[in-house]
This record gives sequence, structure tokens and C-alpha cells, in this order.
Amino acid sequence: MPSSSCGIAVEPALVKAVLPGGDSLTSATQKPNGGTVRCNLYVDSKLVLSLAQAWWSEGHTTAAVAPAYPGTKDGTMSEDERFIHSGEAGVGRTVSSCKVARHPEQDLYVAVETRESGVDDPDAIEKLLVAYTKAVEGSAACR
Repeated sequence: MPSSSCGIAVEPALVKAVLPGGDSLTSATQKPNGGTVRCNLYVDSKLVLSLAQAWWSEGHTTAAVAPAYPGTKDGTMSEDERFIHSGEAGVGRTVSSCKVARHPEQDLYVAVETRESGVDDPDAIEKLLVAYTKAVEGSAACR
């Protein structure tokens, strides 16, 4: 397990906990639009996990962003309403100080989505989501 996923440092054990078994792990970065960066992880060439950073207009809430990530349906909301997660996916809002000039009046959200991996582990998804969100907050994405 690498110590970073597409340039975002996160504890390898947290990523491994939401991956199926296999022989090889590869990753690829996608930028489907001007406000999203997606890190896709593949086990044995099969897409199994997507870690995304997406800018949304200010004023959205985690509950409003979550439906864009179907795996969060019927998910559990954190007390502070920054995170929502299920056993397959989660969405987290970065801290309000995460601002960059190229995305004025927008907030950065993070999404963790399993993809046909057979993983359904709410605790593992929550731990990875919180850790990945904090790692993004400390990265160049928030400066």
C-alpha cells in the first residue's frame, strides 16, 4: 500500500480496510471538470475505490451534496454535520478556511466511494473519509 493516493497522504491501513483482496494496486487521477479531482484505485485492473475532491457553491450543506454520490443514501450524519457515510461511500466538507483563488465563493467537499468491491463497512468508510478530508485540508488543494 502506498502512503499517498494521487498525492494526498493518508494512512495506508485506512485505505486497505476498504479494498477487496487482490494481487496488484494501481491508481489514476481524473479531472472530469474544472472543479473536481478524482483519484481512482484499481485492484487487479478493476476500479474499486474513488476518492474525490469537488468544489461546490457556498451555501450547500453536506446533506445537499451527498445525493450526488448515490452510495451515501441512508447514510449516517456526523453530529457537526460535516460528514455523512454509509458502508459503501461518504461525503465530507472541508473546514471553512479551505479557500483558493481559482474557486471563489465555493466550498471543497471530499467523497469516498467504493465501486463494485463488495465492501460494506461503515466504520472503515467513516475512518477513511475523516482522515482523507483532513489530509486534503492540509494539502495544496486548500491553499
